[in-house]
Amino acid sequence: MKKLLHRSMAFLVVFGICLTTWAQDRLISGKVTSSSDNSVLPGVSIVVKGTSKGTTTDANGEFKVNAPTNATLIFSYIGYIRQEVKVGSNNTINVSLENDENILNEVVVTALGVKQEKRALGYAVQEVKGQDLLDSQRDNFMMGLQGRVAGLQMTPTSGTAGGSAVIQLRGAGSIGNSNQPLYVVDGLPISNNTFAQGALVSDRPNRDMDYQNRAADINPNDIETVTILKGPEAAALYGIEAANGAIVITTKKGGTGRGKITYNGSLSIRDVYRFPEGQTTYGRGFNGVFNPNNFSYFGGEVSQIGEGGGKVYDNVGNFFQQGLRQSHNVTVEGGSEKATYRLSTSYISDKGVVPTNQMDQINIRLTGVGQITKNLRATTSFNYIGTNNLQPLRSAQGFLIGMLAFPFYLDARQYLTADGRRFRTFGEDANDLDNPFFNVYKNINSNRINRTVGNIQLDYNVTPWLTLAGILGADIFSTRYNRFQHPESNAGITAKGFVENATENSQLLNGNFRATAKKDFGKLKTSLMVGTTVDDRRYETTAIYGEQLYLPDFNSINNTLNSTQRNKSTLLQRRLVSVLGSLNLSYADMLYLTVTGRNDWSSTLPVQNNSFFYPSVSLGFVFTELPAFEQQQVLSYGKVRFAYAEVGNDATPYRTRPRLVPQTTTGGGFLYDFYGGNENLRPERGRSFETGLELRFFKNRVGLDVTYFNKSNFDQITTQRLSYGTGFIFGLLNGGEIRNSGLEAQLNITPIKAKNVQWDMNLNFTRLLNEVVSLPGEVAEYYNSDTWLYGNVRASAMAPNQSSFYPNLSYVNTRGEGKTTALAGYSYLRNKRGDILVSPSTGLPISNPVFLPIGDRNPKFMVGFQNSVRYKDWSLSVLLDIRRGGDVFNGNEMYMFRNGLSTRVLDRENPYVFKGVLRDGREDSDAPTPNTIQVTPQFRSDFYGAFTEESFVEKDINWVRLRDVTLRYSFPQSILDKQKIFRSGSIFVSGNELFLLTNYTGADPDVNGTSAGTLGIGARGFDYGTLALPRTITAGLNFSF
Repeated sequence: MKKLLHRSMAFLVVFGICLTTWAQDRLISGKVTSSSDNSVLPGVSIVVKGTSKGTTTDANGEFKVNAPTNATLIFSYIGYIRQEVKVGSNNTINVSLENDENILNEVVVTALGVKQEKRALGYAVQEVKGQDLLDSQRDNFMMGLQGRVAGLQMTPTSGTAGGSAVIQLRGAGSIGNSNQPLYVVDGLPISNNTFAQGALVSDRPNRDMDYQNRAADINPNDIETVTILKGPEAAALYGIEAANGAIVITTKKGGTGRGKITYNGSLSIRDVYRFPEGQTTYGRGFNGVFNPNNFSYFGGEVSQIGEGGGKVYDNVGNFFQQGLRQSHNVTVEGGSEKATYRLSTSYISDKGVVPTNQMDQINIRLTGVGQITKNLRATTSFNYIGTNNLQPLRSAQGFLIGMLAFPFYLDARQYLTADGRRFRTFGEDANDLDNPFFNVYKNINSNRINRTVGNIQLDYNVTPWLTLAGILGADIFSTRYNRFQHPESNAGITAKGFVENATENSQLLNGNFRATAKKDFGKLKTSLMVGTTVDDRRYETTAIYGEQLYLPDFNSINNTLNSTQRNKSTLLQRRLVSVLGSLNLSYADMLYLTVTGRNDWSSTLPVQNNSFFYPSVSLGFVFTELPAFEQQQVLSYGKVRFAYAEVGNDATPYRTRPRLVPQTTTGGGFLYDFYGGNENLRPERGRSFETGLELRFFKNRVGLDVTYFNKSNFDQITTQRLSYGTGFIFGLLNGGEIRNSGLEAQLNITPIKAKNVQWDMNLNFTRLLNEVVSLPGEVAEYYNSDTWLYGNVRASAMAPNQSSFYPNLSYVNTRGEGKTTALAGYSYLRNKRGDILVSPSTGLPISNPVFLPIGDRNPKFMVGFQNSVRYKDWSLSVLLDIRRGGDVFNGNEMYMFRNGLSTRVLDRENPYVFKGVLRDGREDSDAPTPNTIQVTPQFRSDFYGAFTEESFVEKDINWVRLRDVTLRYSFPQSILDKQKIFRSGSIFVSGNELFLLTNYTGADPDVNGTSAGTLGIGARGFDYGTLALPRTITAGLNFSF
């Protein structure tokens, strides 16, 4: 198979080069400028009329294309009038394009890969150029979207190499299912699967291991554009998968003319510059008495007791290393008017800032486009991705918590004894957390992925008005996971070490067929599309686990005691079949109406409920086409939009009926699982409405796009506890309603546009409101156990009117009440006025051990502000990410505070009086007794534990961060023309996460406590055991031959 693949690739490349050689064309060069100010125009499309041959202008507005003498070149650019120029005997053609003041003919890719003029859409879409993502120099292109798209919120899961990212569009609509958008590449959905640790024998929550999501496999060098379909109105034709919107990626195709080889290379360095700060004054012990065998740091001052000679080690600085990333990309492309090809290869080696953290990836993509006959066109692509990822453990058993807990007066680099055993800070106690060096060097968490993605598309023009299109694709990948826990590690000491291996084989087969008919009746233009789609997904995981290692450092399942070895096999399979249709009507290029409908049949729902239909309708009115706007010079373009859509969502496979699992007790056999069935389960449903206004002023120098949306998701599919009388513990139920509404705005301004200089500004604004109308089963709280990271706080959807669930409480917190993004946790018991109740006997506040709302993670608004400046051959791009409001649970601070490590406990020798009232029977009277009881923390071991989780929710967190900055110099054509090797070239330097201004006291508020595999709302805003994004500086170059 490999030999066949290599031969096929070689044949395609040689075939394309031969076609280029045979073409009897002349090389035509020139420059394209704007007639209004003589500024150069990069990205202008130049096509040889009647062929598919063409090119685009570079950053200097210059181009080269092969064309015969009798050819005509067509120059087109968004916002400018198309121009045709005959070649004749000219070898140099310079063109000046005129501004098109009357129309806005920008084309975007919409659902099912269909290209439409943006003016014809009745819903909001936003497009990001692949070059912008490439300039950001991020391995995971998803990281580069934050701040560039209104309504999009991206949260990284860690600052390690090979980490994952979570994206939500217009908030989370489901409290039990995934809220991530659908990812579509060249017209077909691909998998964005993140391995769920529930498939392991250990059945772990998605916390301590961060597995990369598969959309990160896409090579940014292959991306032409990314179109964001934010709501169901835009993505309705994609059906179930796009209930949360869609991210549609169009990849680069080969160009015609002489073959071209392009090299992109870069080198990045990274460093940790934000980390929780701990105290370095007091040592281990209790009540001011030093005790090295105590875990907490409430002992005496280390300088007085002489422990470690009073020396303070920079264990944080000694542990983290300088990350180093190198990236190499080579592209070969070319072709003729009959066929084009593009072969891209990429290699990335990313050494993280944490020792042993390493991600290596090779990415090969081959794309071919051929005009087989006059009416038949074929497009094929083949993509192979191989990834090796070695990740450190995180969360409670990870290196970061171990770093915080390690004594600052000991050198953490000395993590082994003279005989090679683990150096322990006290005894053989399992409570002694792993030294961070021991953790990363002795424990292993690795995965290896081999992935193949391919598709073939055929387009056939039956008649001038009828087109048939079909596309088939496959996304197949295999992943091998390995976790090795050393027998002397904190997590492995009880089991005497363990090994867990898993192999996941995943397969996504899909395709669609469409027939499109177009017919014009005077000013009325019509288009009707009907089609069908098939989506078949299969995820199979086989895991094996064993304990009690014979050899402490040998990572093999054969190194475990046979009697401890256990196996687990998990199979998830789903088939989705659909029929769909779309009718587009436009009148006088002014009024646009689109009506769509889709019916899905899902295999994961009961037969009587597995078929569901959802429609959408959108209307766009370009009012500047009215005669009243013809003579005015200020408003260049104006449109109002209205859209309505319904969507659905199905269930997790194999949950509608009870299932059998192996019986592990004496006698063996099978027994029912924890999960009961529900043969009346219905699909989740959603309704969404949006309206918008688009305005362009002063010949498109100023643009404004404002959208209001309101969407409701009801009949939520959630896992609920059942009565034990059913014989089961959990079951899937329908119920509850979630509502999201908000405002999105995009402001584009070009303050300066001249021959040698241009300044473009883009401002994205998002205001999102979320509301829990009701929860399934009329419960007070719905939560995902993955998010129960530390202490008694978790991410929850909280029902409105919480006081009705707790009539015996005098006071119930309202911050987070009725919100899907709430923080639920233990708080203080309060009187009816909200005063904290203090115990008269201890002088300490009284905890309320009920999960009540104690915070809301949803920000008040988000802003992305991008500035792009071009001066001659220099270009500068700066992206700021701004957020106002939103609460963050500082779990790291809570951990350090309760264990005497926080800088907030340095005043432990000073008496303290808790602000509140005594619980003396008068607390709910008009004159409660104020607390005046003094407590000296130094001599009260229970003092710091009296601060509940509520005290560690930092409220109204703001930030301004420099996400990306890129400075590039492009070599002018006048220099390149003097030599015969390079056709174009540039050098650049870029930076990521260069600074952060925030009122948050922790390392970074932009954190996620779990992996991307967590369903529901997720653990955004949980700062516990997760490394913040490091600062990155990159230098690179780009040359084509």
